[in-house]
Amino acid sequence: MLAALLAAALVRAAVPAPASSVRMQLTPPERITVGDRFLVTLTVTSPPRSLVTGPLADSAGAFVVVDEKRSDRIRPDHDESTYKLSLAAFRSGRQPLPAFVFLVQSGDRRDTLRTDSASVSVASVLPENMKDIHGLAPPETFPNLALWILPPALVVLAVLAWLGRRLYRRLRRLQTLAAAPPPPWEEALAALDQAPWREWLESGQVKRYSYTLSQILKRYIERRFEFHAVEQTTTELLASMRAHRTPMREEVAGCFNRLDLAKYAHSVPPAGEAESAIAQVRDFVLKTKPAEPVATAAANGAAAAPVAGRST
Repeated sequence: MLAALLAAALVRAAVPAPASSVRMQLTPPERITVGDRFLVTLTVTSPPRSLVTGPLADSAGAFVVVDEKRSDRIRPDHDESTYKLSLAAFRSGRQPLPAFVFLVQSGDRRDTLRTDSASVSVASVLPENMKDIHGLAPPETFPNLALWILPPALVVLAVLAWLGRRLYRRLRRLQTLAAAPPPPWEEALAALDQAPWREWLESGQVKRYSYTLSQILKRYIERRFEFHAVEQTTTELLASMRAHRTPMREEVAGCFNRLDLAKYAHSVPPAGEAESAIAQVRDFVLKTKPAEPVATAAANGAAAAPVAGRST
């Protein structure tokens, strides 16, 4: 049995590999005009397990390759690669097709294949009776009032353009001020109130619930503590929070770990745990938002009033 296998291997090694070749098939429509696409099919035959590079062209000439599709077929004694090129011409007349070159490497052997020469006739899209040069216009009579009206009109147009530009810039400034985003804590609390959490959980959209809650928390952390958080993984985010000494890191880590289980492990949390995660994110936002100066001043004034009463 072993001897038969060795003999078959020697016979297979003694058979020379088929030579590489390229074949071109042109299927143009009945009439080609400038800009029309037509198909050129190139078929490369090479020894098995060969590396085929191409198609290459020194110059496309009057054509451009609009699209290219490749398909490979492995046969018992050779490989076959088919390239379907969609070409379009941008110059009329009889135009030669570019010569496409393929480089085939099979072991230590390297072959350079070049397609045969071919040409197509490209028709112009312009009417045959079209004239490039028109007759001369009649002479202008003098005095020409347009010469006196044109300079003041240009000055008026320039002034109007300057005023319009100033008005446009002022409107853009007002729109920018009006479109300023709300503070991060207000944005996060509004997002928590507007999201249909219960509907998602009851319909089984656990991944959507966990992803939305995770993005609300990441965006709040990014805007509130001014470091990139939305595009970070949980591990990277926790490391950034430690580097920026963000408060309540343990609570945030636990919340993200539960959300990651729902997103990636498809773990369905109980309804109570899901609502607890929303409340935990809300509590984190409320505890980390900056204190309001007006409320602080009012509280200080209310605390100072009894002290003043006792001193009198």
